[in-house]
Amino acid sequence: MDNVDMMAEQITDLLRQATAEEASSTDRLQLLAQAVGLAVDPLHQLELAMLVADTAGRAAHDAAGRALRGEGRPEGKAATWTDIGGAASLSKDTAFRQFHGGDALSWSPAARGVRQAVRRPAAEEAR
Repeated sequence: MDNVDMMAEQITDLLRQATAEEASSTDRLQLLAQAVGLAVDPLHQLELAMLVADTAGRAAHDAAGRALRGEGRPEGKAATWTDIGGAASLSKDTAFRQFHGGDALSWSPAARGVRQAVRRPAAEEAR
């Protein structure tokens, strides 16, 4: 068995662990991040990175819920939306809307560096 086969087997095992019912959202995130590091094919890396991004948003949502309940917080004090927004680099209103409106928290496309792209035809297409 060569290294590529061994890494593929490790990736498969990590994915199996990440999708197990008993895996917490932060465990899933860590397992998927390890899988990205092992992938050789850029398209496989892309697929895994997108899973990491989705899982990270869901893990952030879970963490916000625990913070609101005061779990793991000093003296069990529940976090405020201002606290959560500050930790997530979101406004408190955005954190509130995302928490109650979906399963994940995320930054806006602009905050992630996504800009509106305009496709320009190649020189040979323009003629």
